[in-house]
Amino acid sequence: MAVLSSAVLLTGVPAWAQKNDEPVKSAQVDLDGDGKPDTVSLTAGEGGKFTLKAGSATLQGNASGNEVRGFTVVDLDTGDKWKELLVHTLGDMDDDHRFFLYGYDGKAVKPLGDVRALTEAKGNGIVLVDTWMGFWQRRDKYTLDRKAWKLVHVPQEFYAVGVEATVKKSFPLTQSRTGSAVLATTAQGSKVQVLAASVPTKGEVQYLVRSSTGLLGWVPGNVLVESTDGLPLAG
Repeated sequence: MAVLSSAVLLTGVPAWAQKNDEPVKSAQVDLDGDGKPDTVSLTAGEGGKFTLKAGSATLQGNASGNEVRGFTVVDLDTGDKWKELLVHTLGDMDDDHRFFLYGYDGKAVKPLGDVRALTEAKGNGIVLVDTWMGFWQRRDKYTLDRKAWKLVHVPQEFYAVGVEATVKKSFPLTQSRTGSAVLATTAQGSKVQVLAASVPTKGEVQYLVRSSTGLLGWVPGNVLVESTDGLPLAG
């Protein structure tokens, strides 16, 4: 089993479909950097449960009903001696796919975290994860905390969107995400640019929109979708 190149992109397309990087159920690979290969195996059970073994250590995992397809070996940080295991699971929908990351320190298998995709991992300890949001890709950043053996999410106040649409029904842009004071009203037939998004834990996504007159204001996601044409809606 070859270690994935640090430049390999694992996106919403299942990684096991990518040439030369198909997940396996067993391998011999040096995970803890001691110069000796470790025996790694993955056994899938019912309901998404699985058993992951590395060396003499065993971990019981749960993919919450997803089909467990196997694992690949990744190197999230080429500056340290360790390599990581990426367990691939497949859900009923693309949004349900999950990738579970584990480390092995020579004594125990340690869960690092799970993500929807490993969109970009260049071996610098940073993982970028894309999530489809209806007409744009939300990109989240994670960093590998080696001392804590965790993949840590780096929060963003706003997410970059960068799409254009045509107004089919005029709608207001408010001065703030939470207020109701109107800054401007978009003109029917004009072009607007969707620059950024605010994604709350609960509630409607709010979008920062630039009007054809150069004014910046906020609009709820449902209003934006219903009032414009040309957004690259898919999925």
